[in-house]
Amino acid sequence: MKHLLLISAFFAISSALSAQTVSIKNEKYQMGKIPYGKPVEYVVEITNTGKDTLTMETARAGCGCTTPNFTPNQKFGPGQTVKVNIVFNGSVLGNFTRFTDLVFSGGMVKQVSFSGEGVQETTAPKTKNQ
Repeated sequence: MKHLLLISAFFAISSALSAQTVSIKNEKYQMGKIPYGKPVEYVVEITNTGKDTLTMETARAGCGCTTPNFTPNQKFGPGQTVKVNIVFNGSVLGNFTRFTDLVFSGGMVKQVSFSGEGVQETTAPKTKNQ
């Protein structure tokens, strides 16, 4: 009897979680080369591909150099899309990868990331004629 209860609970939880699905545009965004110290940003689009309304509760950046801008506790139904604008302050020289956790109702958490290379901008040397 205990086994039957465990199996039933497993299928109930699996069904509930499978109803909560999203599709994420720009889930692993490649910034390429960016100038050191200059902020850059990109947009993540999250589409509800499940059957129930979801709530995007929060977005947590992995470091202080990244700021997710979004509407907290925003509800979106099946087929609807919400956007998160992610701003990186450009404080890295060399290769980097940064992460942001997107937290949804029902305990669903999705992680998005961006990568790039911070480069020092160079200025052309002045000549005598300038």
